[in-house]
Amino acid sequence: MKKHNKYALLGLKALERAAAKVAENARKNKYKIPVWKNGRIEYEIPGIITEQGTQADRQQRGGFSK
Repeated sequence: MKKHNKYALLGLKALERAAAKVAENARKNKYKIPVWKNGRIEYEIPGIITEQGTQADRQQRGGFSK
């Protein structure tokens, strides 16, 4: 893997973790988060995340080991 790709992936993962923390905080405190939808900004309280990570993500976090 090229060096710049490695750092881009690290940065992306950091942004994903930060976004997850902001959404969690908004759910706890019933804050609305601005989201770009249909060509304009709409404010909504984020719901519970039901997406599962990829197999590689689970192995890095140490969960679901066989």
